[in-house]
Amino acid sequence: MEEELLNINRKLTKIITKSEIDESVVQTLLVRLEDLDVTLTMLQKTGIGKSVNELRRLISNENLTTMAKNLLKKWKKLLPTSSGKDTELKHPQLADPVRLKSREMLAKALSIAAIPQGSQTPEELSAQIEEAIFNEIKDTKMKYGHRVRSRIFNLRDLKNPDLRTRVLNGTITPEQFAVMTSEEMTSEHSKKEHAKLKELTYRESLLPVDEGVGCNLLKCEKCGANNCSYSELQTLSGDEPMTVFALCRSCGHRWRG
Repeated sequence: MEEELLNINRKLTKIITKSEIDESVVQTLLVRLEDLDVTLTMLQKTGIGKSVNELRRLISNENLTTMAKNLLKKWKKLLPTSSGKDTELKHPQLADPVRLKSREMLAKALSIAAIPQGSQTPEELSAQIEEAIFNEIKDTKMKYGHRVRSRIFNLRDLKNPDLRTRVLNGTITPEQFAVMTSEEMTSEHSKKEHAKLKELTYRESLLPVDEGVGCNLLKCEKCGANNCSYSELQTLSGDEPMTVFALCRSCGHRWRG
């Protein structure tokens, strides 16, 4: 059921982002949500409540608005009704200075640029992200610190603004963001650059020891011998010059130029 909720949440987020309201699609999704037996844990993991609330603000159809409001009222009843004092007694760790500082730094990272309309506040999101990290790791030692710092680093990466936007608009829930790997947080541009470098390294490794044109005009950078060979390989775009790979047949040293 959780996977279905995530799927519905993605569809609602797409509708909200594009501001294109197809009332028949919205009605189908809301009806399905009414049929599902959603728990508080599911609400927290999927962020579906936030999406329905944002959708409610956008739609003009009175019937759909009422459906959305009824869903939110139904889900609101799942929230604990403890007083603030009771909550404090149940969660004394919230006064932990390390955790409070982590939330503060996460909030700052989420606030480095404009906040998308309809997003939760950086303070609310940072608390949810930190809570999810702590709930998994169970302490504030080295692993916890590394997890928090890696989230902050990637949120502040100006070359990867899409990650921050997706966290703020709920496409990536706090629970999902808390456990994402470095590779999952990396921008698409960086992933492509890494793939290019990996491919180049692989292609270089395929060059056999005796491949290439023998040439006594090249001098080995390492041993000084003139017993060298070279090969040319197109490693850049077609309009760029080919890369020369040289090999010393005496000592096996390789270089390129």
